[in-house]
Amino acid sequence: MCLLLETIRVRNGKLCHPECHQARMDRSRKALFSTPDRLSLDELIVPGDLPPGEVKCRLVYGRHIEHVDFLPYARKTIHSLVLMEAGSLEYPFKYLDRSGIEQFQRSRREYDEVLFVKNGAITDSSYCNLAFLSGETWYTPSEPLLHGTCRERLIHARLIQPCRITPDDLPDFSHVSLINAMLDLTDLVIPVDSIISGDTF
Repeated sequence: MCLLLETIRVRNGKLCHPECHQARMDRSRKALFSTPDRLSLDELIVPGDLPPGEVKCRLVYGRHIEHVDFLPYARKTIHSLVLMEAGSLEYPFKYLDRSGIEQFQRSRREYDEVLFVKNGAITDSSYCNLAFLSGETWYTPSEPLLHGTCRERLIHARLIQPCRITPDDLPDFSHVSLINAMLDLTDLVIPVDSIISGDTF
């Protein structure tokens, strides 16, 4: 059985945006297992003795919840990004098995993070969706490998706009933001001139 992963930000002892994660869990389980029941996050108990600061809830599930961990969160330091052709890589659901993505990560050499290019357009990084800044407007690739919860929430709030972004479009933008459940829109922002074309692109 394939297992899925949900990563949820915990702040002050409470799950952040649980409705977004619940919706993705429901969609994923319906698509993969055709199950009518739901695994309710309302029943998830957050321990009362968590360390201060940001905490990551790591929930592994399939037809049932397999296990839940609450882990200290340390933000990655990202200074350089390398474009890599994704080829046949697919990641439509947030699978626990990330071996396909990790293969690209091992090929990034001295660069901190990978940016995937598929069908001529930039999609996302190995662990984040993306938002690119032009003037005062943020744009997100319209066809990411994974439709992340933070990305969907920011689109719904009209804080980012989906559009097709190719490597040739990069000079039109000043910065790129890496976004996921643990990183909001302005938490990790990098100048676009830190993006390099790799040997595989």
